[in-house]
Amino acid sequence: MKSLPVLGTVLAALAACSSGPPKENLPDRSTTLADRRSSRSDEIVALFNGEPVTWQAVAEKVLELNLRESVDQYVRWRIVEDRKNALGIVHTPEELKRRAAVYLDQIKKQMGEERFRQLLTREGATEDAKRAQLEGSALLSQVLTLDKIVRFGALLEDRLEIDRVYFAEEAEARKFREAAEAKGFDAAAKELPAERTSSRGRLPREAFPQSAPPADPVLDPWIVEALQKLPPGGITGVEMSRSNLYYVVRLQGIRKGREVVYSQVRDEVFEGILREPPAQQEYLRWMEREVVRCRIEYSDGASRRERSKGPP
Repeated sequence: MKSLPVLGTVLAALAACSSGPPKENLPDRSTTLADRRSSRSDEIVALFNGEPVTWQAVAEKVLELNLRESVDQYVRWRIVEDRKNALGIVHTPEELKRRAAVYLDQIKKQMGEERFRQLLTREGATEDAKRAQLEGSALLSQVLTLDKIVRFGALLEDRLEIDRVYFAEEAEARKFREAAEAKGFDAAAKELPAERTSSRGRLPREAFPQSAPPADPVLDPWIVEALQKLPPGGITGVEMSRSNLYYVVRLQGIRKGREVVYSQVRDEVFEGILREPPAQQEYLRWMEREVVRCRIEYSDGASRRERSKGPP
């Protein structure tokens, strides 16, 4: 079961700018960062032993104690916010309502019906009330923003469709590869046990953008690279994975990326999200790609990229 996406958790976990989508540009910023900061500087955000604590006091101390991590977190937020503005992403009430229903269904499936009902009982809530609460939350709006960004980006990339089988033992994988060469992939796969186990099995057909291959079980970059060199219907050799499994993979085909802007495919993107919501790994991979294109220079003059190289 895919873990449920929570934006705060996702962004905090992402390692801290890509080229924008075609024909859509970032809007001008109507207020500067200094203007926004000064408007909040005296805002009281907490009480400490009855003493008011202001927004500015907290912000300054957090930056003083943890400058680079705080900047990195800001950058991750900024990447999402800039892309949202560039694409003109907005959420209608109907979209939020439908996404809330899907999100709640994910929670129910992940927890199991009995535990889910126990949760509602403890909170003194009904399922409808829980859905309504989620529908109006900032969390859901943030999740749906990431959903739309990630899935639109996937439309612009080449998309691979594959079948793969896996084995714990290399000898079994080689035996299958020989059978697939002689009889065909499907005929050889029919001879495998119908139920998948930890030692062997056939996975359901998979389709994914080339930059975001499946993560469970992992499909390694070198296997994706080998697949891109095959003709439709081609079969890889026995490929060892970092998951300690041996794969034999058939390429069904590659759907080329589309040259479209978000406004042209808005409804298509949203319906795809409802059918199969993105997994957390999709957010992680997207953010990782965006961050490596950015240059961050901290107040000590060291850039993120320079620091990442380490000592010579």
